[in-house]
Amino acid sequence: MKIFFKILFLPYFSKRSMKRNLIFLIFFLIFFLIKPIHSQENQLQNFSISDGLPSTVINNIVQDEIGYLWIATDNGYSKFDGVNFTNYKQEKATCIFIEKGKIYIGLKTGLLLLQNNKSTFYESKEILKIKSIRNKIVLATVQGVCELKKDYIQPLKINTQIDFSIINDIISFKNSIYIASIKGLWSIDKLYKPLKVDRILEENSTSLLISKNQLIASTYNKGLKIIGDNSLLKSISTLENISSIKKINDEIWVTSQKKGIDILDANTYLFNRKINKYNAAISDKIITVFKDNQNSVWIASLNKGLYKYSTAIAIVKPTIFIESIAVNYKLIDSLNIAKLALKPNENNISFSFKTINLKSPKNIEYRYQLNNEFTPWSHQNKVDFANLKAGDYTFTIQSKEGSLLSQKVSFSFFIETPIYQKAWFLILCGVLLCLLLAAIIEIYIRKTNKKNQQKITALETENHVLTLEQKALQLQMNPHFIFNVLNGIKALGNSGNSKELNKTISQFSILLRSILNNSRLEEISLQDEIDTLKNYLDLEQKMNSKSFNYSIETALNNIDSEEILIPPMLLQPFVENCIKHAFLPNKTDATIKLLFEIKNKFLYFTIEDNGIGFHQSKKVKSNHQSVALEVTKERILHLTKYNSFSMEEIKEKNEIKGTKVMFKIPLKTDY
Repeated sequence: MKIFFKILFLPYFSKRSMKRNLIFLIFFLIFFLIKPIHSQENQLQNFSISDGLPSTVINNIVQDEIGYLWIATDNGYSKFDGVNFTNYKQEKATCIFIEKGKIYIGLKTGLLLLQNNKSTFYESKEILKIKSIRNKIVLATVQGVCELKKDYIQPLKINTQIDFSIINDIISFKNSIYIASIKGLWSIDKLYKPLKVDRILEENSTSLLISKNQLIASTYNKGLKIIGDNSLLKSISTLENISSIKKINDEIWVTSQKKGIDILDANTYLFNRKINKYNAAISDKIITVFKDNQNSVWIASLNKGLYKYSTAIAIVKPTIFIESIAVNYKLIDSLNIAKLALKPNENNISFSFKTINLKSPKNIEYRYQLNNEFTPWSHQNKVDFANLKAGDYTFTIQSKEGSLLSQKVSFSFFIETPIYQKAWFLILCGVLLCLLLAAIIEIYIRKTNKKNQQKITALETENHVLTLEQKALQLQMNPHFIFNVLNGIKALGNSGNSKELNKTISQFSILLRSILNNSRLEEISLQDEIDTLKNYLDLEQKMNSKSFNYSIETALNNIDSEEILIPPMLLQPFVENCIKHAFLPNKTDATIKLLFEIKNKFLYFTIEDNGIGFHQSKKVKSNHQSVALEVTKERILHLTKYNSFSMEEIKEKNEIKGTKVMFKIPLKTDY
């Protein structure tokens, strides 16, 4: 450099004044100092709250399999695709760790696990670092080391100085586990009940890194320490207030919370360059750095958000991922399915896919196909298929950036044929239809036969009723009664009592006429029945050797007896039976009571006597009268299904006081 200056400026010192040469030298130096600064500034891009970040305090940066950057901030965590920040959970996120499709997010109050579109929270002390140590998820917290179990977080007992110390980092190297804490760097042989616990450094250790088969530990103010075989091999002076160390390509990036970034050669640990506020438009308060899959370095600051430090552009073939699949608008739990089987009604399917390119995110285009030809290229990264028919489907997606095409990614699924379209179901339906037709025909035949049988039964019943009515007509007038009336009329004629003779003949003729007239009718009025009964009872009183009294009462609820219709010849056999068999010859107060009353749309008939009772009367009852009673009873029961008939003895203190006959028929009127 000195020779270069002498050659360059010697002519000027010899030919021009010292003052002019000094001005030119200052200008030359400023030009060469500004040029690298300007070049480095062009490599930096800053993202802050105005760009969508939830906070300017960035604590950690990682990248998932798809290519999203996951950023932990003091105001939640964020997912970045190169254009948009998607922000979640408005509380401090300290660190993020991604493994096997699971995203672990350390929070001030515990751990958040994201998996298959579901989240699970585990309460614990503030988590500073999450690592996978010997196939276990281990947490460095502000109070010792913990392990994530299935349903909870378990603190690990190592020793008192570690268990109650702030743990900054933890790493597995060779046969030991190294723990960086504010109380030094520790080495243990295992996490559970370690047999060997050694303190290698007493300084506040902030970060651990494995490089060239060596362990590098950063201390807060004492530089870097090279560790080998659980002992200190070498110390390297660098920045103070070190927050993290990361290996990027063949360099070690040392970040400081106050003095920016020092970049060392990974092989010799010699200083290469630095990035700070003096040579770039960047914050000096740096917490960590991260290299993405396109070789860009992302820098997390504690006060000015996120920086993107672009390196030489690497030509990287785009990679496309299917992010999510929704069936009937509900996300499925796992995408690792060889062939998704769906029910016939699960025929609305949505696919979300993505290619992340953090260098030129707006240049990505997509095309897809579903069994058919590919669609044209577009920026759309989501597609919905509605009301798909049953069958096999293969969804294929591809992306491109410029002329670079990604590999095609496919997902197969199968929609079952609806049961009503399956061959066995159609055959079964045919069989069932034939059986149904046969059943309908059988039912029709049975129904027709039943109707015919009902008609036959109705005709038989009608014929039976007519027979009963004929028998009732035949039995209506006891021949003995007619003989007695005629003998009485003869006696009245012989006695010369013409007035009584005429009256008796008139009553008898009216009775015979009413019986003959009523026998031709299906229904008569209640009043006609009462009049016929009065005539009959009056004649019986005159001609019968047994004296008796009778009464006829009605309780018709203000309905005229002329308007009430009843079948003819219902009561006379019961009244005649009372007169002939209910009373002993020496009975002086023989009484027959007839009651007609209406209750609940029924007409009730009651014939009550104070005789010897029907059981005693059976012993002396004639065959003729028994037949008349049975015929009349059967006739009553055949009038309608709502009829009822009862005959019971009236008892008082186990002494028989008479007989009571009751029956009812539905009330029928002629209006």
